[in-house]
Amino acid sequence: MKSAKFLFVLSLLSVFSTGFLFALNPSRVYKQLPDKFNMIYEETKVTTSDGALLTVWDFPANVKTTKLVLISHNGEGNMADYLRMVDQFTSIGYNVVTFDYRGFGTSSEFAIDNNMYIYPHFQDDMKAMIDFCRVNKVAKFYMYGWGIGAGLSLGIGYNRPEVQKIIADSPFLSMEDLENRFSKSDAPMEVPFAGYDKKFEPINTFNEAPTPSLIGVLILIGENDKFFSAKDMDLIAKKQKKFTTVKVLPGGDGKDNFTPDKAAYFKIIREFLG
Repeated sequence: MKSAKFLFVLSLLSVFSTGFLFALNPSRVYKQLPDKFNMIYEETKVTTSDGALLTVWDFPANVKTTKLVLISHNGEGNMADYLRMVDQFTSIGYNVVTFDYRGFGTSSEFAIDNNMYIYPHFQDDMKAMIDFCRVNKVAKFYMYGWGIGAGLSLGIGYNRPEVQKIIADSPFLSMEDLENRFSKSDAPMEVPFAGYDKKFEPINTFNEAPTPSLIGVLILIGENDKFFSAKDMDLIAKKQKKFTTVKVLPGGDGKDNFTPDKAAYFKIIREFLG
């Protein structure tokens, strides 16, 4: 009996170490607001091309500057869970704009199946945020995202003339690649089989020359990531070797590459940003 229970626990651990590691897990409630940490910010709403309203938080840097980073998260919780990362950027002199996809935080209602990795609609959310930053903030800026936010930043930001640098932590390659990986695991994860524009999948986007504005891409991957590897990231990077760098993060597990060594993580980012 004990043996059966042990095997059952192992099977659960296997599931949680593969697919569920990347499942969408939205929270509609902000556990804390930036005010709690004396962070200055403004909240606004951005309308997407299909009418969804995204909640946006706009943080000024600790010095007067026009430098800006657009941050997009991995679909776990909402943007209130990642204020420490925002603080990292504002502390070194970058304004930050961050947001919640539809279905997250106080953005528009949107039905989310927790077994889904991503929705095609999030492409529209990212496009709307890039437009917002260009129109309301600055003409040129940087992008940073992890998980689905990394894949969206690479796939959509790559060909946008507003974007100068992209930091992508554990991005996906394509919907086809994800479907293949999930099919080989015991996790009941799904990807959209229709509606996701293939030209915005990172593995395809990098087949084309970037805009003249793009001067650098940094791809991060955790050394203990059981889903993606440095070799997977190289499949993207080798397409545009001149300006794309892959860095392996000690202790990172893919879901959280930042916490194991925050100083080392952000040192790599600071060096990339220059």
